[in-house]
Amino acid sequence: MKRRDLLKSALGISAGLVGMTALKPLYASADDMAFKAEPMFDVEPTKVTDRCYYFLATDPEPSPENKAFFNNPGFIITSEGVVVVDTGSSVQIGEMVIRQIKKVTDKPIITVINTHYHGDHFLGNHAFIEENPKIEIISHQATIDNIKNGGGEFWVGFMQRNSNNAISGTVITLPNKTVAGGETLKFGDTTLKIHQFAKAHTECDLIVEVVEDKTAFLGDVAMRRVANMADGSFPGTIETMKKAKALGCSNYILGHGPHDGPAICDDMQAFCENIYLNAVKYYDEGLSPFEMKPKIMDEPFMKNVASKWPGYDSTLGNFISLAVMEAEANMF
Repeated sequence: MKRRDLLKSALGISAGLVGMTALKPLYASADDMAFKAEPMFDVEPTKVTDRCYYFLATDPEPSPENKAFFNNPGFIITSEGVVVVDTGSSVQIGEMVIRQIKKVTDKPIITVINTHYHGDHFLGNHAFIEENPKIEIISHQATIDNIKNGGGEFWVGFMQRNSNNAISGTVITLPNKTVAGGETLKFGDTTLKIHQFAKAHTECDLIVEVVEDKTAFLGDVAMRRVANMADGSFPGTIETMKKAKALGCSNYILGHGPHDGPAICDDMQAFCENIYLNAVKYYDEGLSPFEMKPKIMDEPFMKNVASKWPGYDSTLGNFISLAVMEAEANMF
């Protein structure tokens, strides 16, 4: 399809635009010392339970004003120490997270979990390694592979351009321990179950369930935001939402937007079903994505719920095109 060729071409151009590596200074003085951007402003953590907190980002995209702070790093206080879930888009954001955690507890930060390989979830790792070079940073192996194979450089360039260089000084810092999903991690009085249900937002999304608190950190598998599905799957997200809801948690902490109850799983499932199932239906009828769009937008859930989500007007057409591409791939 021409749309598929166009998307591949666009992605290729985007990767080529990076033109930089986080392992080298983005700016240098006469003595070749790397320049580091100013510190991130403080954001107070939101308390969900006695153990579980997160830093709510109110903006849907990185900008110079928010210094690339547009996702929700989180943390879990256990009797053995603090476990951080996602570290933000820069060393500066990671340092802010550390500062704020120390205001809540004097327990040491002992482990970091990166839910997937998009830069707003791992570029803050640098700060935690600087704080403790022996800290355990956990992810799926596919996250490490993606970061190593150009993803890290891409996300540094993306964050730099969109934040007006507010992440300068950030060094790509890889996770050093892998999980595949299905693991149970014990931290004293706290049990974490790691889930990887399907290809959803990416092929390697980790969900962190805090068993004692009936709380799950979902990363980006669910959000009330229309942003990025290029690495994901609509049927996989639908399946993941069913299984995430079946965990029976009271609280679901998102990578973007305020935490919620089980309703977030219902909404994300409905969003993907409205797009994907209709894309399959209208594809069989011979409609183009352009012709499908007004019909899909006229669905009650889309009109009454999804239309209020950031990015809906600007990005929904791209989501429909991706759904058509996935439907076509699944048919042949």
